[in-house]
Amino acid sequence: MKKSWEESVDNMQIAEIICEDIDGNDMISNVVAAIDLIRNRIEKDGLPAKVPMQVVVRYIQNTGLPEFTYEDLILANEESPAISNSIKNISPDFVTFSVNDSSSDSVSNSSGATRAVDNPQQTVSNMAKSAMRRRQK
Repeated sequence: MKKSWEESVDNMQIAEIICEDIDGNDMISNVVAAIDLIRNRIEKDGLPAKVPMQVVVRYIQNTGLPEFTYEDLILANEESPAISNSIKNISPDFVTFSVNDSSSDSVSNSSGATRAVDNPQQTVSNMAKSAMRRRQK
């Protein structure tokens, strides 16, 4: 049975997954973490790849970016290949995500993409640790 995004966002616990102490200067890392989490939920939970914009923005805001907006997502998508590779289309109402099909050789053979899908919590944890190391320098 497919879940809806409205049910999903009610149960999200991103604060438990993403380090709350990530430096505000590392906005792209926070956005990538939220985008990866949404893509993982699409692939693992069978949620639709077309996600309401308010849900995407809310996920990102819960990573420690409370002022994040649709316009910020457009800019982040232009700046970061990690984000633009995950998102197929952005409109004011919806974000359509690129999802891994089992027939997609280019994405499934990429070890980085496979690891992120297999263990998203570890990926987010590694990103948070990396951000903390950069902040301590």
